[in-house]
Amino acid sequence: MMLLQYEKGLRVVIHTANMIPEDWNLRTQGIWMSPLLPPTNAPPSLSDSTTHFREDLEEYLKSYGSAACQNTTSGIGKWIGLLNRYDFRLVRVFLIASSSGAFTGSDMKKFGHLRLNELLKIHTPETPSSWPIIGQFSSIGSLGLQPTDWLTTEWSSSFAGRGARGIRLIFPCVEDVRNSLEGYSAGGCLPYVQRTAYRQPWLRQFLHRWVADAHSRAIPHIKTYSRISPDGCYATWFLLTSANLSKAAWGVLQKNRTQLAMRSYELGVLFVPSQFEPNSNCFLLGGPHQASTNVKERTKLPESMRPSSITFPLPYQLPPEPYADDDQPWIVDKLYTSPDIYGHTWPPE
Repeated sequence: MMLLQYEKGLRVVIHTANMIPEDWNLRTQGIWMSPLLPPTNAPPSLSDSTTHFREDLEEYLKSYGSAACQNTTSGIGKWIGLLNRYDFRLVRVFLIASSSGAFTGSDMKKFGHLRLNELLKIHTPETPSSWPIIGQFSSIGSLGLQPTDWLTTEWSSSFAGRGARGIRLIFPCVEDVRNSLEGYSAGGCLPYVQRTAYRQPWLRQFLHRWVADAHSRAIPHIKTYSRISPDGCYATWFLLTSANLSKAAWGVLQKNRTQLAMRSYELGVLFVPSQFEPNSNCFLLGGPHQASTNVKERTKLPESMRPSSITFPLPYQLPPEPYADDDQPWIVDKLYTSPDIYGHTWPPE
């Protein structure tokens, strides 16, 4: 995240790239930048967005602990104080954060997948169960010995909002990495390791390739999640985030579901149609797949769904392309002897 202070205002920037040249020059990333937020003398309660973005951002920053926040003249403490001086009413996205720690009671719904679930239940329509959940990410954590341990139960329940069980996960296969702009070197930003992968071979049934037309070869470090129609033409919500597919990032319920535990600090922004067009509740999607879908072939929407007039851009092809029989997920600490586009093998000698 960046907080950029100007003479005439403040911008909040949430992005998926690390501060290294390769991430910005050679890889597919996502970035959300707020409008220029002007200074204000209004009370904080009157200058926050309808999505409570500033309130949630302050909550996230304070979760770093009192030691990081108590100094109001420098560091995080200074920025927390500055936020109340700016008008956030132009912000139309919801903040979805994760914070390291164990949360109980009402705090459980402030972070992680329970925070997302709470917002989806309020701000998205009842959606046909045939509309799958799309997850796209650059790393995979330990998800359990069976899909029902977490992915198809706890995680998908939160992401479904109002009921979906289809899951499509987009993660580069070995061939995607081998033929990328960087060759095998791109795989360094996809840290899925053998020790984890070998314990969850069941995951392969959910995996789909990274296909993005002109920028397919720019390996994805972006992380996105959405709920889309079977033909990939509509979405009821879209999330851009730093959170990969892991319990550490999204949280896991413990102690008979009375505690949500996380180990990562993550930030993302949730787009819901009604924040951009009050009478709409699903996005019309655009992006690499748009040209291949004829208007007459689009999914017939339920009467309760009202698509927006705004076309929402997605960075990859929809519907996702399943792994072929001989495709395997990229594993960063595995040996690959078939040369990449530069004639190199992996790991480098």
